Amino acid sequence: MTRDQMLVLLAAPDLEQRLPEVARLRGVPQPPEFHTEGDVLVHTRLVVAALPQEAGQALVWAAALHDIGKADTTGFVDGRWRAHGHDLRSAQLVPQVLRRFDAEADCADVVWLVRHHLFACSWQPASRKGLTSRQLRFCQHPLFDQLVQLCRADALGSHGHSKKIDHLQLILDQLAQRKSRTDEDSSV
Repeated sequence: MTRDQMLVLLAAPDLEQRLPEVARLRGVPQPPEFHTEGDVLVHTRLVVAALPQEAGQALVWAAALHDIGKADTTGFVDGRWRAHGHDLRSAQLVPQVLRRFDAEADCADVVWLVRHHLFACSWQPASRKGLTSRQLRFCQHPLFDQLVQLCRADALGSHGHSKKIDHLQLILDQLAQRKSRTDEDSSV
């Protein structure tokens, strides 16, 4: 499914029948300080729209499904809307959706992308002087570039109030610095 096809599906009047996992996001609140765009369904549409036109099917599905677990995990905790564990719950729901759309070939990739779409925030890159060896290995995953695209789209789908893009940029800067040092060392 292309990005534009997904956008049509997300706006379709029969969304509840075709993609109920996403339709359930209508009315699910988010912290207004990070998500002025509205509920999780509005955010999801904006994330898909923020993908590059040429995004592959796995990335398009990951963008559409990255927050479907918020319907089950969102609650008002300590004075703020939170959705702890939504990344795990979303990843659990992916296979049933992709089976319905005969897109099972992309299932493992979509699950991985959805499962890790919060990685940039959880790493807290500003608190370190560099990435750990474990983080560096993670960045070598074959889907890492697509994950970066998903994280960027996720941040753009938050009307620019998300700190995700700042965390992501710190990580990418640290990767570039490390690569530059490695290139310099290998040329000596």
